[in-house]
Amino acid sequence: MILENLLNKLAINLHKYFKNTRIMAENLRSPNSFFFGFIAKRLMLVGNQKVIEDSVERLNVKSEDKILEIGSGNGQALIEILKKSPLQLKVIEISSIFRNHLKKKFGNKIELFENDAKNLKGIINNGSIDKILLINVIYFLNPLDLYLKELKRILKKDGTIFIAAKFEAVKTFDDNVFRNKHIKDLLKILKRFFKVSYKFVDLGDINSKYYAIYLKKN
Repeated sequence: MILENLLNKLAINLHKYFKNTRIMAENLRSPNSFFFGFIAKRLMLVGNQKVIEDSVERLNVKSEDKILEIGSGNGQALIEILKKSPLQLKVIEISSIFRNHLKKKFGNKIELFENDAKNLKGIINNGSIDKILLINVIYFLNPLDLYLKELKRILKKDGTIFIAAKFEAVKTFDDNVFRNKHIKDLLKILKRFFKVSYKFVDLGDINSKYYAIYLKKN
């Protein structure tokens, strides 16, 4: 425990120095280097738990639901979702490092795919998913229109997409990687495809302030 705490503190301090660099941003999207990947993975562990737990509660998972999470990372949200015993849990994860981790951790409890979420044909049928979860992922989806069209295709008529995003925390991160990091601009695009509602959530500390965005089919 002491070592874990030291490693977490080290990652947090290193991130303060490198947070506005492109290589740090790229590793937050998909860890691919030893040094920056270490920082990114540690940050995800220590900085997101409250938001993840709150997001899964807001997703309101039912036992009959077919769930899709996009960008599961180290699987923190999957743990919370599986506590709700959904009918089916599919996962899209582009990082090979995270996929290997998820395979070992969850085995056949999840259906894991490496595809980019803008093209899920042949994997997920039209109108087959009840709920879709994206936590700290929306920033990276570019071009966003293509992703939204695909998510709309696979979502059931009465389904829900839940997006959690820390816009304030990422506002200085590299624009080439964090493409959708301004709430007003994002909402304009989302409203072209879905009915949109949202609220700002403050769970009590600097790492746990986020926007909860709900999307429903028009």
